[in-house]
Amino acid sequence: MKILDEHNISALSKILYQTNIMPSGNSRSFIKLSEKLILDFQSGYDLEKIKRVIAGELITTYGISINDNEVEEITEIISSWYNK
Repeated sequence: MKILDEHNISALSKILYQTNIMPSGNSRSFIKLSEKLILDFQSGYDLEKIKRVIAGELITTYGISINDNEVEEITEIISSWYNK
């Protein structure tokens, strides 16, 4: 379980960047999404809600549409990181 602080936000942003969903970005590109995801995990969101948040935010904030398998993979990566 992670706390919402600058270190964890930056770490999660880097993890999201490493998934290569936005090759033209950088690790700071996902700061807003990282903060939201940490807060959502802290609020007890289940993985289905987290998947919807990821897919929705990628479309509305970043203009990126990814398939369900990619969303599933990213959700698993983030959940694993958060629960360490």
